[in-house]
Amino acid sequence: MKTRFVLALLLASGCAAAPPPQSPAAASAPGAVSRAPYDSPPVASDTVTIALDLDAARKILALLSAPTFNPDGARALESLPAVQAAIRDSKRPPDVFEHDLAAAFEDKTRVTGFDFRKIREDRARWEELVAMISGRESELTKLTSDRARALLPADRPVSVTMAISLTFGLPGRADHIVVPDANGAGWSVVVDLSRALSDAQSSPPAEQIKHLSRLMAVEAYQRAWAEYRAGSPAWQRRDGTLGQLESLLRRVAEAGPVALYSVDENFFPLAVWLRQPMRDNLDELNRVADRLVSAEGDLDARMSVAAEIQKPDFTARVAGPAGAFLADGIIQVLGLDAYRAALSGGPRAFFATYERASERKGSGLFPLGKAVRDQLAAAKPK
Repeated sequence: MKTRFVLALLLASGCAAAPPPQSPAAASAPGAVSRAPYDSPPVASDTVTIALDLDAARKILALLSAPTFNPDGARALESLPAVQAAIRDSKRPPDVFEHDLAAAFEDKTRVTGFDFRKIREDRARWEELVAMISGRESELTKLTSDRARALLPADRPVSVTMAISLTFGLPGRADHIVVPDANGAGWSVVVDLSRALSDAQSSPPAEQIKHLSRLMAVEAYQRAWAEYRAGSPAWQRRDGTLGQLESLLRRVAEAGPVALYSVDENFFPLAVWLRQPMRDNLDELNRVADRLVSAEGDLDARMSVAAEIQKPDFTARVAGPAGAFLADGIIQVLGLDAYRAALSGGPRAFFATYERASERKGSGLFPLGKAVRDQLAAAKPK
């Protein structure tokens, strides 16, 4: 399992120019806060513990710092959980990992899955970074925990532990991978430092710590958010008042709060700095809602749309980004207390609160489509 949402792609696509931190436009937006929502103080008594493991990063750098390749050292690395997870994710045998480690010492040998050559070439900088992270580990884990707890509702405290291992040379282009527990009850995270900090290499140490903490907070919040929903009647029971739209609205309301964490601090409020992507995603959300409503009498068509909604690609492409825009709209216009209350109320409360925010004069938010608004109106108590 890799990065789930595409908001980062929207930021890189040229859809919006990067604003300066605490820009005047952001500060003057209705109900705006002066920083990213996940940088707000937590209000609940949640416990999110971050267990950080730098062992793989240190040992890979030690091997790459030797004058010649050490095959025994390479095989010893394979016993580390983070390395085992990377090899499994590559879907290749361990000897590919060993081959690519050896290739880091030879300019002409082709890398096949794990690119350690660049790490070896720049190992002095990475050694300095790992030392910095080690020296500021308590700061990094506290910031990650605070961010993960910031947007949780206060009515149902949760307690979770997230294991995060730092390494180098993940296969493919992922900056991190998610490793399910053996019992399927949770997951741990393996982060490739070189990729995770590729956009922050020239930043001061404090900014690199913040950048890394946000990536880690995405997964920690997702774990805590899942734990919260598992114990919440509003999220566990099916809401028949939403009719054919129940599965769609639930998917968006579940994914949006997590996708909010994938956005850089400088892009809030999203309705200002990502206005066109917001319009595009909400238009797509409304089109899917229209398809569900029009398929009410056609079982095959309805099942086809329902199956599409459950696919990971739909969550990454539509549900996550659209949900993030709705979430930030609520926060910017109505405030964090209203947002946390909306989350505690379940999917219908999430959409109804956004509708209320969009109706606020001067909000600058796009309205929900007719199919969604009609269903919300039908669901209101008489």
